[in-house]
Amino acid sequence: MCIAKRPASPHLLLIKEKTKASKKMATTTYHKGFIGRAFAVLGAASAAAAAVEGHRRPKASDLRTLGIDPATFPDTRRG
Repeated sequence: MCIAKRPASPHLLLIKEKTKASKKMATTTYHKGFIGRAFAVLGAASAAAAAVEGHRRPKASDLRTLGIDPATFPDTRRG
């Protein structure tokens, strides 16, 4: 006689699959967040550099993205 294991309840299999999918989605979201943040920093650095080269003050949002306090950033109009 062969005794086969009874398959798990269908709802348990569904929960297991949802858990796998949510873990994968969380990892994917983290990578998209990391890459998005990297592009934001590169864009802010480029915009701030262009502003300084053009003797203008960079936008406060660009400075904040780079971790610079806009209030302490030197005024570029003073020679």
